[in-house]
Amino acid sequence: MLPKSLHPEDISNRPKLPGVREAGAAYQVFAREVAYDGRYIKVLREQIRLPNGHEATHEIVRHPGAVTVIPVLEEKPGVKELVLVEQFRTSVGGFIHEIPAGILESGEDPLACARRELEEETGYAAERWTHIASLYPTPGIAAEPLIYFLAEGLKLKGGLNLDPGEVLTVKRFPLDLLIDSMVFGKRIEGIPLMVDGKTHLAVFYLGAYYGCTRR
Repeated sequence: MLPKSLHPEDISNRPKLPGVREAGAAYQVFAREVAYDGRYIKVLREQIRLPNGHEATHEIVRHPGAVTVIPVLEEKPGVKELVLVEQFRTSVGGFIHEIPAGILESGEDPLACARRELEEETGYAAERWTHIASLYPTPGIAAEPLIYFLAEGLKLKGGLNLDPGEVLTVKRFPLDLLIDSMVFGKRIEGIPLMVDGKTHLAVFYLGAYYGCTRR
């Protein structure tokens, strides 16, 4: 579900993720203007001095942050499936396969957002939740924190609860075949090519987490 529009302060003043080392006085911002102020993102144009002394103008996308869920289904003991959505994305003009994800509301708890997005987009609820990582997917242009959760013990709770602008279908794929395809490069009938970055990270993570060594 998409959140209502966010106040600019909710985006610009979000704390940095752990792992960001401060540049100190060597980095300076001389001027800042909002080049684009949209419903969910802002584009800032900043005149800056980099830590090496070079002065430049940079354009940075500010985003409120999002969560993404790695939903693992195990209806038969030892047989794991990854629940994905095949979703239409205007940015690429077509459908791609992804793990579920959603934008954080202002001040919203990330786990609460993850629970909501999983149920709304797939109909599943999870018994066990594990925070995996908090990352910047594209730090070259955007300060968007993306928070990953592993969801296990899935139970089908009900139907989907989609916004009118969400066009998707729920899919299930055997994890071992996804690993064969995405990690080891095998072409496997019934396993689509995956072009979504967060989904690649999820499959690589699951391969390590569950100790999968298939080739």
